[in-house]
Amino acid sequence: METVVIQVNNNLAFKFFKNLEALNVIKVLQKTPEMQLETSERAKKDNYLKNNRLTRIKSITKNINVDLTNYRFNREEANNYDE
Repeated sequence: METVVIQVNNNLAFKFFKNLEALNVIKVLQKTPEMQLETSERAKKDNYLKNNRLTRIKSITKNINVDLTNYRFNREEANNYDE
């Protein structure tokens, strides 16, 4: 037995799969709500935009070098918001 994940975009095709399930040909293990699918698509688009943005930033800053050899982080100074 194999488990396969598919996305059905057509109502008629979904009814076809329901009929196959009724005939014990397939078993629907879990139906994912449309909202979750939309969120997944939005996440893919956001990741694509994020990757494009990071690629652009890297291309702009690839020749910029900052020397932090003698830099020492002072936590007390960083937490001093009053001054």
